[in-house]
Amino acid sequence: MFDAKKYQPLIYEGVPTLNPESVSFREYWDEQIERCKFGFTPKGMPRITGKHYYYLNFYKILGSDGVKGNSRKTLIAPWYRDMDKYYFDLFDTCKEEEKGMIVIKARDKGFSYMNSGILAHEYTFYPYNHVGVAAGLQVTATSFFDKVKAGLNNQNSNFRHSTLKEGEEVLKSGYKIKDKEGKWGVDGFQSVIHCRTMSNPEVYKGERLSVMVFEEAGEFKELLNAYMSSKACFMDGNVQYGVPIIGGTGGDIEAASKDFMEMYYNADAFNLIPMFIPASMCYHGFFNQKTGESDNDGATKALKDRREQLHKAGNQKGYNLELQNYPLSVEEAFLQTKNSRFNVAKINAQRSEILSSEELQGQIQSGRLEWEAEGMQVRFVIDRNGPYKILAHPNTELKGLDIGGIDSYDQDESSTSSLGSAIIFRRFFNMEIAGNYPIAEYTERPDTAEEFWDGCLKLAVYYNAKMLIEFTRIGIIGYFQRAGGKHFLKERPTTAHSPKTVNRNRYGLQMNKHTKAVMEQFMENYIEENCGDIWFVDLLDELGSYGLRNTDRAIAFGLCLIHDIDLYDKQVKKGEEVQDSLGFVYYKRENGRLVPYKK
Repeated sequence: MFDAKKYQPLIYEGVPTLNPESVSFREYWDEQIERCKFGFTPKGMPRITGKHYYYLNFYKILGSDGVKGNSRKTLIAPWYRDMDKYYFDLFDTCKEEEKGMIVIKARDKGFSYMNSGILAHEYTFYPYNHVGVAAGLQVTATSFFDKVKAGLNNQNSNFRHSTLKEGEEVLKSGYKIKDKEGKWGVDGFQSVIHCRTMSNPEVYKGERLSVMVFEEAGEFKELLNAYMSSKACFMDGNVQYGVPIIGGTGGDIEAASKDFMEMYYNADAFNLIPMFIPASMCYHGFFNQKTGESDNDGATKALKDRREQLHKAGNQKGYNLELQNYPLSVEEAFLQTKNSRFNVAKINAQRSEILSSEELQGQIQSGRLEWEAEGMQVRFVIDRNGPYKILAHPNTELKGLDIGGIDSYDQDESSTSSLGSAIIFRRFFNMEIAGNYPIAEYTERPDTAEEFWDGCLKLAVYYNAKMLIEFTRIGIIGYFQRAGGKHFLKERPTTAHSPKTVNRNRYGLQMNKHTKAVMEQFMENYIEENCGDIWFVDLLDELGSYGLRNTDRAIAFGLCLIHDIDLYDKQVKKGEEVQDSLGFVYYKRENGRLVPYKK
């Protein structure tokens, strides 16, 4: 029978009392060092790695002693767990294959302790060796470093090193010694553990590290920059001798850390091996301490029951948090907001599907729109760095099929990260033509507001689409009129109109409490029913973090939905067939103005 205790002979059999001067003593401890470096295979059981053996037999962590009724935590030897074996095995694979590892996991899995144990192992057994931990926040760095120090200070005295230097950011082993001439020098292992926050991505520049832990990667504002700036730390030319470990916890993934998600889904491109640990692994109450095995099926049922209770209670915020903190899939782990009113599970599932497929990502073209002197006025030029993202080009046979929404701005400069954004939305026409989804996006903030307005006008001309503009930013309305493009301005919609508000604007939508609530309800309904039709990752990202940061694309998309529903409402009132209403005139550019174009 599988017995997890066999992996921990020093814990369950104890350390024999031997004369330190005896051969038996040296042989015993030589064998322990051998196991710590190269692994251990108990009779009739699978092998565990050297680091895993060290962690189980010599390291100490803060945890429960397993005594029923005792909720207090104390320093204990870690239990053997199938999850931990999976993790330590992956580390050795990465070392062998000269790769790094990127890990997303549920909350409360003890990965900080395993990572601290890995650094302690490198510090203990390899002289002149440097390792490091990088954190996005100081409190995270301090907490991690405390775990490392506690583990080292409480390991067996035969493995303990003298400390030469200790501070908030460094721990160095060794001791001072006098030479024959009476001069002080340094001796001992002289291994070093660094601990630094990465507010500056180049904070580790110049170091050489056998292991570098990016602790709680979801807290990094510039994870990709930090990782790329640190690659030289574990590279020697084209050879990767060190192992970077990028780890994050569901529930701590913030909107600013989308780098983490992109690196996970494109791990090969960054020479990383991805790993996901669901909440069902080693879940309290569904874990066999004797065998170290997780009852994944039982845990999954219990977790789904908890979710169902929150769903039935109508607690969307609590439901989102539950998925985020205790995910059963990668998609749930990467939920990016704790407070969104929208269904972040659906948003994230769609985002993940796109990011996991190069084919899906390749559906969208990047490019520029350029004015033509004659003819159809605007042409599309493929440019991988262009600001226009195109999923579907204009349908020239059905006029008025495409409509737009614009979240504009009036000032050339901004003190925030706000951009301008325009979205083109293809309306539903019939079951034979794909419709009811966004097909193009233009989002940027050029040097002047007028440049952005001109970019929006080009988009309107290209798709022959009327644009609904938020009326509080009216500079763009004047620009359209001056350029002869008022034909592309959507008249004030009545669908979202508040009966208590006096509206005098001919074009655009005045955004107030009422109209915003209507727009958000349209957005919520669309996400529930049609989220799988959104193929723009940045738009999905903003919908997932709506209300928490600047969401210019999301606002432009919401304006598209008001635009669409307003047209439908008017068609219904007039008793018109939808296809009969799709009539629109093409325009061309002459002398800086737009005039009707006849084929």
